[in-house]
Amino acid sequence: MPIKVERILFRVGEGSFAVTLPKAWVRYNRLKPGDTVEIIANDNVLIRVKNKPEAQEKCYYVRNNLTDSK
Repeated sequence: MPIKVERILFRVGEGSFAVTLPKAWVRYNRLKPGDTVEIIANDNVLIRVKNKPEAQEKCYYVRNNLTDSK
């Protein structure tokens, strides 16, 4: 399910930031509060839906566009 959206970072506590996931993506992957996603961050960000007993693991790649001009 390819999806492209812009999200704004917000501060959580003193040392963390957060970003919300698109509702359509969460529904598509049948996620609910308390489910686990894996985030791998290097030059880009990779978000994986962790394996559930009834579902296959899915992997999504997020391109780093910090150097892209607007």
